[in-house]
Amino acid sequence: MAKRRSPDNQPAKLPEYGELVSIMQSETATILSDYVRQYVGIVGGTPEPGQGIFINWDRVLTTQSYKELAWFDLYQEVERDPHVLAVMGSAKINIAGIPWDMSAYLKPGEKKPSLRNQAIADFVKRVLTDTGYFPQHIYNLMGALGKGFAVSEIVYDTVTGPGVRIKQILNRPQRRFQFDAVDRSLKLRDIKNPYYGTPLPDKKFVVHRVSAEWDNPFGDAIDQSLYWMWLFKKTVWKYWMMHLNVASSSIPLVQHPAKAPPEMKTEALDIAKMIRQGAYGRLPDNFKIIWAEAANGPQNAETYNNFIRTVNDEMSKAINGQTLTTEASSGTGTGTQALGNVHQGTQTARDVYRAHGFEATLNATVIPWITDFNFANVEGYPRFRFDLEDPEDLVREATIVKMLSDAGYDFDQEELSEKFNYTLTKKEPLKLNPANPIDKKLDKLNPDEPKEKDDEEEK
Repeated sequence: MAKRRSPDNQPAKLPEYGELVSIMQSETATILSDYVRQYVGIVGGTPEPGQGIFINWDRVLTTQSYKELAWFDLYQEVERDPHVLAVMGSAKINIAGIPWDMSAYLKPGEKKPSLRNQAIADFVKRVLTDTGYFPQHIYNLMGALGKGFAVSEIVYDTVTGPGVRIKQILNRPQRRFQFDAVDRSLKLRDIKNPYYGTPLPDKKFVVHRVSAEWDNPFGDAIDQSLYWMWLFKKTVWKYWMMHLNVASSSIPLVQHPAKAPPEMKTEALDIAKMIRQGAYGRLPDNFKIIWAEAANGPQNAETYNNFIRTVNDEMSKAINGQTLTTEASSGTGTGTQALGNVHQGTQTARDVYRAHGFEATLNATVIPWITDFNFANVEGYPRFRFDLEDPEDLVREATIVKMLSDAGYDFDQEELSEKFNYTLTKKEPLKLNPANPIDKKLDKLNPDEPKEKDDEEEK
C-alpha cells in the first residue's frame, strides 16, 4: 500500500522542469557508467561520437579459432555444415518467402488513406520491387539470425528516375563493422582504420539485429550456441572415419622372411597398399600375432551415429525450438499428430516474431529514407508489412453462408464475390418452356390416347 505523504517524507525540493525533461529524455544506465568496461577508447567528460567503440563479448569469437579461421569467418564456417545450412536456411526462407505489401499512412480516424498517402506507398513499394529479387535481400539481412546482426549497403540511383530510387542493395560481411560507444552508429573497418573503424554517412547502411539486450549492438548470435556442437561433431566425424577405415573390412598382411632386407619389406608393404588403401601392415614368418577383431563393429558404428544425431538435434533446437523433429522423431523418425501440431505452432510463433522484427527494421530505415528523398511535408510514412494472416477456410465460410441463407438472411452480393473470389450474380427464376409443337401434332393424330402430364407441368 502506498505511503501517505507527510511533511517528514516530502521531497525537500522538486526538480526544475528543465532538469526533469533532461533526465527523462536521456539514458541513465549507459555503458559509459557501467562498472564493467564495455568499450575501448577514451571518453571525456562530455561523451561525443568517435571517442570509443563497443567491445564484442562473444566468448566464441574472442577465444576460439579453427585452423586459420577466427572471428566472424569462424561462424561462416559453422553455417557451412550441411545440417546447420539446411535448418538455418529454412528459418531464413520462412521469412524471406512471406508475401509482403506496403500500407499507406492512415491519419487518426481514417478508414481509407488519402490519394497522396496511397501514392507515396505505391512509389516506395515500386522502388523496393525494382531492386531485383527483393526476397533475396530479405534473406541476406536475415543472416542476423546466425551472427547476431547483418548489414546491407544501399546504392542509390538519381539518374534513371523518376525521383531517388535504389539501384542496388549489397550485403556486407559482419567482420567489416564496429559500433560507436556513444551513439551506437555503424563504423566501417577499412584499410585506413582497421580497428576503430571510419564513420559512415547517414541513410546508407541498413543494420538488422536479433538482440535481446540494448547494450549489445552486435546482437545475440545463435552461432555462439551452435559452435561447440559443431566442433564436437567434426571431431567425432574424424574418429568415425577412422573406425570405418579399420573395422569395416579385413586388413591385408603380406608375410615375408624374418631377416628380409629393407627392399623386400618395402615391397611387401607396397603390395599391401595395392590390395587395400587404408590400414595395412607386414608380418615376419616367425612371429605369431593374435588379432583383436572388432566383433561389434556395427554396434560401435551406431554409437557414433547416435552422437551425430544428438548433436544435430541440439543445433536444430537452438535455431527453431522445434519439438517434433528434435525430440520425438530423433530415434525413430516418427511422431504423433499432437506432436506435429505443437511443432508447427512453435515454428509459426518464431516465424511471426522474426517477421515482425524485420518489419520494424525496414520501417525505421529504408521506408522513411526513400519517402524523405522523394516527398516533402509528408503526414506520415508508409509501413512495410508481411502478410501473416492465416488463409480463410472457404469451405467453412460457405457452410455458414448457406446455413444463414436457409434461415432467411440475405447477404451483400459484392461482399460475397470478394470473399470467395468469384463474380456472383443473382439466380434468375426458372421459366417453363411452352409445350413442344411436335407433341401437339401427335396429340391431334392420337386423340383417344390418354395424356400424361409431366412433373414440371404439374408443378
